[in-house]
Amino acid sequence: MNYFLRQLQEIRQGGILAVVDKLISLKLRSTSCLILLVNAIWAIPAVWCMRKLRPWFLIRVGTLRSERIGHFAADGGLQWIELAGQPTNQVDIYWLPKQTSNHQWDKMIRRNFKVAWPVYSLDRWNAIIPGGEVHQRPSTSTDSRDIRGLLYRTENILEFLPEEESIAKNWLQAHGWKEGQPFVCLLVRDFAYLNSESTLKQKWDYHNYRDTNIATYIPAMEWLADQGIWVLRMGKVMNKPMMTNHSRIIDYAFCNDKSDFLDIWLFANCTLCISTGSGPDAVSQIYRRPILMLNLLPICGLWSWCETTTVPKHLIWEDSGKELSLMEHLENSYSSREDYYRNKIKAVDLNEEEIMEAVRETWAHLHGQWKPKSGDEKRQTEFLRQLKVFYDSSKYQGFIHPKARLADSFLRNNTQFIKS
Repeated sequence: MNYFLRQLQEIRQGGILAVVDKLISLKLRSTSCLILLVNAIWAIPAVWCMRKLRPWFLIRVGTLRSERIGHFAADGGLQWIELAGQPTNQVDIYWLPKQTSNHQWDKMIRRNFKVAWPVYSLDRWNAIIPGGEVHQRPSTSTDSRDIRGLLYRTENILEFLPEEESIAKNWLQAHGWKEGQPFVCLLVRDFAYLNSESTLKQKWDYHNYRDTNIATYIPAMEWLADQGIWVLRMGKVMNKPMMTNHSRIIDYAFCNDKSDFLDIWLFANCTLCISTGSGPDAVSQIYRRPILMLNLLPICGLWSWCETTTVPKHLIWEDSGKELSLMEHLENSYSSREDYYRNKIKAVDLNEEEIMEAVRETWAHLHGQWKPKSGDEKRQTEFLRQLKVFYDSSKYQGFIHPKARLADSFLRNNTQFIKS
């Protein structure tokens, strides 16, 4: 009864568009059920055979989350590492949804994994018939987090084809880049992409607390470009272009010839990825590229299993005007702007100077030129201690990369952030 009442309420709110949306959804579900029933003729006997073989040969079936590139890239990269170390008497076979967040990554998964569409029915019937848990290949149980440090302990990657390498380098060279020159991928989250993906079923504005203004990054990006470093502002759909005329800054997000292929190759091969934590940056993670996370929220989501420097947004108690400490950040890690409002916490973006300091510091670290000051090492040690205490209590993480850190510049300027 509650289900039907909810449907009526949604129709009242959405009108005729809601009715159309529900009819389409019902048709898709009906079609899916019909296909599943037809395929039961062969899928049920196949499940029976698969289980009978288990004492000698284990077959597991499953899929990958492909609706968001962050999960698709991270899960695919991590499972590729796992597949390389699986026993010889075990095989994992996959199906992939027809709709995908990135066609290039879909192509790379299909040419490296064992993927076939009939596996969908095999997977579904194995889940329906009791006793099939051991044959299920889970996509991920850790929100695409590398809790075992697989990326740090191995070098396995999904390789690009030689012709793909040539296409990408030719594209860069057409924009003035020369072989061997460093380039940085910059990804600054705004509302445009998820708004373009919004449907009657899901609105994404609750995520807007993670958005930042691209204009505040321009001075730091121009500084990088002045050092001879190419900067590519990434993004599939972005709100507004970068207002800069620097010859070594490419606003790729507004290039007519951008592509799913270049999205993957650029993030996989950049010298440094600078991001606010958005999704495509997961490709840089999988290919072990150094990452600078700026304006990250919530801080519990920092990529501590990677070579990552992190600078969070400022969180301020509205009643007292005081900034939250690290532990208060971790304890108030919300995924909705309403939760911050409800708890009277204001999120404040980093300013141009703070971004510049973090970029300079990270670039110096990459080249072994960073000179720590008194107290830096002590603050980093305390940061890692408190982070581990939180992880141990929340079971949110299990591995911390030796080069995971908060920016020294941020800790120096915010002395109350780390309270021992």
